[in-house]
Amino acid sequence: MNSTLIHDRDIFVGRQPILGPNLKTIGYELLYRNCEVDSANFSDDGIATAQVLLNTYLDIGLEHVVGSHLAFLNIPKQFLLENHCEALPKNRVVLEILENVEPSSHVLEAIASLSQQGYTIALDDFVFHDRFRPFLELADIVKIDVAGKSGEQLQQEAGQLRDYRVRLLAEKVETREVYETCKQLGFFYFQGFFFYRPDIVRGRQIPGNRAALLELLGNLQDPGISLKHLVEFIRNDLSLSYKILRYVNSASLGLPRRMECIEQAACMVGIDRIRTWATLIIMATEKDQPMELLVIALVRAKMCEKLGHGLSAHSPEKYFTMGLLSVLDALYEASMEDIVKNLPLPDDILDALISGTGPMGTVLNCVKAYEQGEWLELKHLQLPPVTIRDFYVEAIDWANHFSSMMDEPA
Repeated sequence: MNSTLIHDRDIFVGRQPILGPNLKTIGYELLYRNCEVDSANFSDDGIATAQVLLNTYLDIGLEHVVGSHLAFLNIPKQFLLENHCEALPKNRVVLEILENVEPSSHVLEAIASLSQQGYTIALDDFVFHDRFRPFLELADIVKIDVAGKSGEQLQQEAGQLRDYRVRLLAEKVETREVYETCKQLGFFYFQGFFFYRPDIVRGRQIPGNRAALLELLGNLQDPGISLKHLVEFIRNDLSLSYKILRYVNSASLGLPRRMECIEQAACMVGIDRIRTWATLIIMATEKDQPMELLVIALVRAKMCEKLGHGLSAHSPEKYFTMGLLSVLDALYEASMEDIVKNLPLPDDILDALISGTGPMGTVLNCVKAYEQGEWLELKHLQLPPVTIRDFYVEAIDWANHFSSMMDEPA
């Protein structure tokens, strides 16, 4: 690769979650683009792939972008034939063969060699045709773009692949209805925004038990709350108190002695960490939603906070709160306005969450754009692109660590 074409620090790196049948995250497809946000996408897909691999595996570190999960990587023909894939850790990556790669003898030989070495092979944007049958004999996963297709069309496409030992991955799943259809048809993996773009009905009544949790959540996020009142709110909920003490006493923190009460815990780890844990525990009680939604909340919270610092905002901690609460509409399947209207939040947070307005709204909109690969929107931040990219990677790293602590057994 000619390093004068694209410098290794001039790439936006993003990710899109891939969920299994139980809606647990099994990996992330890596997204990338030149940081020159006004420019077109890479003209050479081989250069693009080499560059994103350099950034994630060598420069940034793969574990900082995908944590312990798999990295799904687009592999163009040039990269495949030059045996560059063999430099990648076979237990950490899924190699996606692009739809414009033809099954020539050299290509099939290269894929067969990678498969024999233990690499997982996926076919990207696959459309069935007789000439692609040799690919199907070597593949482990077949990705099918389901956007805009009827149930009958999806059934036909899935039926054409039943005789092959492949697992089907539905990509561009945008609604719960499409997810349910694909699941019934035997799709095993799912990629898209369906789990945080719910079917929201304005004015839908929030059930009493959820309303009580939201009230508690609002009290916890009150920026003027004292340590004494925070402890009191948590102590009044036995389940919440137990779980927070479990996290505080986990091996991850390595405290010198066991904490026996919330007051001790708050003094030891700080009010902000206790508040974040309590908020996530409350949000996690919504069992029908995937854990990935909480990971998104953590990434948004930390990235918003970092951008607040980068923009010299007056109260960067408010940006954290905004990001953390920005998934509430998806979590409770109600409009954000209906959810937060009775919460004791500052007006600038409310404006950002409900209408995306004000300086805080601009930051939140840009963070949402980043996670969807809409990087042209980032020009509104007026920060160096590399700074924004690094904030995102740092936010992922922090979220990976924080969420792993929540998964620890009691």
